[in-house]
Amino acid sequence: MSLQPTPAADLFADVPLPHGLVYRPEYLSRGDEAELLALLERLPFVEARFQQYTARRRVVRFGELYDEATGAWSRGPEVPVAIAALRDRVAQSLGLAPDAFVHVLATEYRPGTPIGWHRDKAHYGVVAGVSLAGACRMRFRPLDARDDRSAGVALDLAPRSLYVMRDEIRWHWQHHIPPTKALRYSITLRTRNDAGVPLPARRPRPSER
Repeated sequence: MSLQPTPAADLFADVPLPHGLVYRPEYLSRGDEAELLALLERLPFVEARFQQYTARRRVVRFGELYDEATGAWSRGPEVPVAIAALRDRVAQSLGLAPDAFVHVLATEYRPGTPIGWHRDKAHYGVVAGVSLAGACRMRFRPLDARDDRSAGVALDLAPRSLYVMRDEIRWHWQHHIPPTKALRYSITLRTRNDAGVPLPARRPRPSER
């Protein structure tokens, strides 16, 4: 894969998005996308499990894995070469060390697959995602105005695009993806939350008060 570094100045363009949310369309070439898709189609995807339920999307995890039961990190499968090249490029674009993204998640979204409202786990820091094959819409809402529809933001993630969540959007907003219309893959990259930034406390809904 002939991934070329992207200057950080190009990535952080002045766009009307919440603080800490960055979107870069056409981050990859069609050739880069085709190479990554050829790899993803050979991976041993399994249904994602979250505590008591199994999600409809399928995943493969690489790099450092966090065990919520023990609070310890362990070493998972090695990141494939093509994905490692993408990881290093994104890190360089963000001014991070090449190995800053310790966790890599490859996800398969079959048509009709959603992701509910959530925040990424607190043991992760910066989150970046690359979209492949099909497009989707990603929605965001601030934690302190979850019932105010006018406060939300929607972002269409095109194939070969990159999004980044850090700072305000990372810690004080939730996001979700409505059911996808076509087969889509994503590669999500996460750093460790070495700064120990805590997630805001969950605000109770009116029915719980």
